[in-house]
Amino acid sequence: FVKFWDRELVEMNDGKRGAPFQFPESFIEWLAVLSQWISNRELQGVTRRFQMYGLIPKEADYSTISIRVNKIDTSFILPKEGTISVSIDGSGFKMTNRGDYKETKYGNGKKKFLKVTISADPYKKKLLDIDVSVEGEGASEPEVAMSHLEQLIKMGFNINQFFGDGSMDVHDLFDLLDQYAILSGIKIRKNASLDPEGKGSWRRKQEVLKYRKLGYKKWAKETEYGRRWTGTEGIFSAVKRIFSENTRSKKVDSLIHEVKRKFWVYDKMCAYAEA
Repeated sequence: FVKFWDRELVEMNDGKRGAPFQFPESFIEWLAVLSQWISNRELQGVTRRFQMYGLIPKEADYSTISIRVNKIDTSFILPKEGTISVSIDGSGFKMTNRGDYKETKYGNGKKKFLKVTISADPYKKKLLDIDVSVEGEGASEPEVAMSHLEQLIKMGFNINQFFGDGSMDVHDLFDLLDQYAILSGIKIRKNASLDPEGKGSWRRKQEVLKYRKLGYKKWAKETEYGRRWTGTEGIFSAVKRIFSENTRSKKVDSLIHEVKRKFWVYDKMCAYAEA
């Protein structure tokens, strides 16, 4: 951003109505990465030091940093059209940056989390999509999974395999996988029953019969069920270790965007390391 500062601003302000941008998007994205560890007020001090060294023309104030960082596009850069595998799972992130003791002693006794559902290619360990909502208010994991799959298919990807835990054992999802001839590695519930003839999902019935015939260990080996770990649990573990599962924002929209930024930054860092 230092080298192409003026050129990027010219492109960003071309045809723009209202006040022109004063800071290029690449600079704001860099600040968004740093914001995972330091506050916006400290980021202002970083930009002041950059100005002092003559690297940028002016420092960015607190309000500019806060507004621009909260508006960056957190979409993942997807691979070119081709064949991919998809693993989907969910986890929780805290809505505060305080300890459980204070929340229990001084709170109203109710603890809510931000529910995060991610899609990733377990073979390439590449994030594909993300959904974040307040616990109990958003779509269920199977609904998110179907939405992500349909979006990826619409974008031209050929999905050859899908992995999911027991929460994905629903009829509609199996029907969608059958519609697009996608192999499945979905753990069947222990109390799964076969639907009467002509009812329920034909694809799920076949998977239940296969699961019962092979048993869990043989079924898991044949479907490579353990592979889903690298596409979901592995990424959740890395993001929480590097950036923590706490959040600092106050408003719900900002909280959701903050969590999405954690995964966006993780994806950017992985891509940068590979390059």
